[in-house]
Amino acid sequence: MLIRRKRAQLSRRAVLSEAWVKVRKCHRKQTSTTVSSQVDSARQAECRASANLRLEDVDDVMEGVPSEDEDVIPAPRALVRFRRLQRQGIAARPHGESKLGEAETESSGPRPRKIVFLRSVFEGRPPVVLFSYTAACCAEQRPMDRAVPADEDGPRMFYSHTDAINQYNAVINVLRQGGLFRVRAETNRWTVLWSLHPTPDQLQLFGPCQRANHYPGSFHLGRKDLLWRNVARLQQRFGKEYQITPQGYILPKACMAWDAARLRQPDALWIWKPCDQSCGRGITVLSSELQKETLQELSKKRGIVQRYVPNPLLIGGRKFDMRIYVLVLSYDPLKVYIYDEGLVRFATEQYSECVDTLQSKMMHLTNYSVNKASPAFVQNLDGQGGQGMEDAAVDENGIPVASKWSLSGLRMHFGREGLDFGGMWEGIKDLAIKTLIAVDEPLQSEWCKTLGCEDGNAGWASRGPGGAHRRSCFELYGFDVLVDRSLKPWLLEVNICPSLSSGSPLDKRIKTKLVADALTLVGVHPPASLLKLSPEAISWPTEQTNRATTMDEDEIAQGCVLSAEEMSQRATKLAASGSPIEALGQLDEQAWEMILESHEEDMRSGGFERAFPGPNASQYVQYWPKESYCNMVLRKWHEAGGGEIFYGDTQKLLPSFVPRQVIFSKS
Repeated sequence: MLIRRKRAQLSRRAVLSEAWVKVRKCHRKQTSTTVSSQVDSARQAECRASANLRLEDVDDVMEGVPSEDEDVIPAPRALVRFRRLQRQGIAARPHGESKLGEAETESSGPRPRKIVFLRSVFEGRPPVVLFSYTAACCAEQRPMDRAVPADEDGPRMFYSHTDAINQYNAVINVLRQGGLFRVRAETNRWTVLWSLHPTPDQLQLFGPCQRANHYPGSFHLGRKDLLWRNVARLQQRFGKEYQITPQGYILPKACMAWDAARLRQPDALWIWKPCDQSCGRGITVLSSELQKETLQELSKKRGIVQRYVPNPLLIGGRKFDMRIYVLVLSYDPLKVYIYDEGLVRFATEQYSECVDTLQSKMMHLTNYSVNKASPAFVQNLDGQGGQGMEDAAVDENGIPVASKWSLSGLRMHFGREGLDFGGMWEGIKDLAIKTLIAVDEPLQSEWCKTLGCEDGNAGWASRGPGGAHRRSCFELYGFDVLVDRSLKPWLLEVNICPSLSSGSPLDKRIKTKLVADALTLVGVHPPASLLKLSPEAISWPTEQTNRATTMDEDEIAQGCVLSAEEMSQRATKLAASGSPIEALGQLDEQAWEMILESHEEDMRSGGFERAFPGPNASQYVQYWPKESYCNMVLRKWHEAGGGEIFYGDTQKLLPSFVPRQVIFSKS
């Protein structure tokens, strides 16, 4: 298998090399002839046509078609240099060559991949890469008024998508449309790494500008037993206010405790799940009265059994749950965003709590992978197949027409039925925040261990030898949430690798927008060498005469570089301050950098809504053993007015080193 793959790779490289030779020959012929000779022009056209037959192979690689053998093919630098000189007015046009001939010469190479910048809302601050929606997803494009195209002749930017994780079109196409080229992870030339959790060897080589889509140790969220263990720890301390997921017991260790619970609640139903499975595999719904053989079998298997939510909210008599997309930009400070679109997934059989129906997975489980095999399953065509634009349609019996809705559709249905969607949404945000706080300690420990940090107290302040820092990772989670008839949300599980497949028009639209908005919000910083070629991407102060940027991209990306000890000292001082306005007066440039970055994230959040921090952040302080300095800085800023302090009369309170906000449109 490896030999065949190597031969195919060598064969493709030979074809590409031959194509580039023909391109160069065509270019030399075109630049050495005149348009006055019809014979020579015909020969040039024939040469271009011959070369373009082979350029189809080049375009496949340039367009980033997913392949484990994909290589980055360099652009013909002679054409790049020639175009650059032409724009500068230095390159002379060969005698008799027309402008049309010049355009034909430029178009003879592979199509360029264009990077687009999103300009900062502040003066003098660098932009980030803008990831727009692909045309294929049929979504309305996000606002582009702050978009600035990068110089086409500048250095390239790269991403790596490894084979350790499923390759979804929504991810690959958005990265390609963003102008990034694909390379292998081991090259370490990438800016964005889309893979599984970074290994110690990988993370210690991260540069300050590199971003990975997983945190080390996030299995503390993804494994059902570990998630329950982390939430239960805080539930024991805070009681009812931390009841965000049904009561659980990790088997086989807690088998006796579960026996006692079943005796206390003889009418209760229970649901058993394997610890590390997904897509509904291995799940069993049980009653409190179990046969001895069933109990003995469960006592030997590793898994978690939880109380079955007894009164789920139904639509048309069918059970449903929601896939809520939650993006964490950092854990210190904790920055949580929730996407305004998600998926509502229906069971395909009418719901019943009768014990005789417990074996029916299509009644009690809402997983798409379970219900798609049902003859009653109806795909949602997102208004493209004659259903109309409303995906929340129900038939004359109130049963959903499609087996999957969008969150917008559910909001529409709640409005028709007079249900409080806003109150439920606030409960979901609260649930997500508390879940993420519950896993902060184990993830912090995994972060230090992965970086090989000897100082056990360094926490999120630990840094890698190559420059890895607390913002080097981000993570997109899929929270599965069930709502009962009182509209209380219950956390079922957290998917750390949520499916981003585009199996239907509805999935394609939602997930393509989700990935594009997430990558834009994360903030992929371009190299300074590319910024120097695109000074218009920065809003320069009017009084600044020298606009040649000398910014170091490493300093731009890494944010706060204080040690754990320094932050502890500053946190003590900040906690003793009086009003929030007084607290802002104590902040130095490091703290203001965190504030500026947080405000910029809000201004480029697309379809994401900030859940934390916010004006009510103080109510969550009690759940941490000790509030960190970074969390305290952003909390004080939000209590002082948040983004509103950057305009109006409150601008007078800002230190002189804080840049002026000049753009107020949100993207």
